Amino acid sequence: MRVSRAGLLVAIVIMVPIIVELRTVVVHLGFDVSLAETALFGAMMIGALVLWAMAPDIRGREPNGE
Repeated sequence: MRVSRAGLLVAIVIMVPIIVELRTVVVHLGFDVSLAETALFGAMMIGALVLWAMAPDIRGREPNGE
């Protein structure tokens, strides 16, 4: 894993209000975005973050971070 489970949880918790506020910005720009579309976008963003975090680190670092 690239980050700890706690770090991943913190990143997900921070992403939730960002996704909600992005929906607000898009609506103010004049585009209609439903709640289902926002939920799908959020699930895709969180899924991409989880996939990135679970992928092996290919930079050749040791597991202790050195």
